[in-house]
Parts: sequence; C-alpha cells; structure tokens
Amino acid sequence: MLRITCPKCRKASYTPDVESFYSCNYCGFRFSGKYGPDKRQETRVRKAMPFVLSYQDQDFEASTLDFSEKGIGIKISGKPSIATGNVLNLAVGNLSLTAKVMWIRGLPDGAVAGLEKVH
Repeated sequence: MLRITCPKCRKASYTPDVESFYSCNYCGFRFSGKYGPDKRQETRVRKAMPFVLSYQDQDFEASTLDFSEKGIGIKISGKPSIATGNVLNLAVGNLSLTAKVMWIRGLPDGAVAGLEKVH
C-alpha cells in the first residue's frame, strides 16, 4: 500500500495504485496520487469494448476504457504515431464518432489516450 495525501484536505490515506482516481475518505475530493485532481466534470462509465483503430493506413487493436458525455478513454496496442491534437474517426460497436486526442501516454505494449468528442 502506498501513502498519498489529499490535495484538498491534506489528510493522508493509502492506495494500492497511485495512477487510478479515488475519492478521499475524509472530504470526498476525487484525485490520483500520480495525476492530481480529476479534471473531468462528468461521470465516467467503465466499459471495455474491443475495436480496430485505423490511423495513417495502419490498423491497431484497441479497446475502450471508459465513456463520458464528452469523451472516451482508449487503450491501443502497438506503437501508433498518434499525437495530442490529432483527430480520429472511431467505429466502436454500433457507435461511430469523431474525437480529438487530448492526451496520450506511452505504455511498454502500446498507449492509453483520452479523447474528446468533436460535434
């Protein structure tokens, strides 16, 4: 277990994972030990749905991590050359959407990205 301090009430609590977002046991403030306060205003719905991400004439295995009213989190296998600001067209199940890459972080086996829906 890792000790983390709430950025709002400054009280310590413990977590097995500093990357995930948790609510403080004392004041309810939502934050991550690694990323700080949760910047999303809307609720996330966790749902893993596999799909193929086509980008620059390459196909990558991908999966959704979560959905919100304004965005989607995805995990991508391989080493896509996707950068912050790129616009992607996604086909996930029966859902087709256009989304802008707001952030992307590399992983040893791929990447995770936060996308904002473009209307």
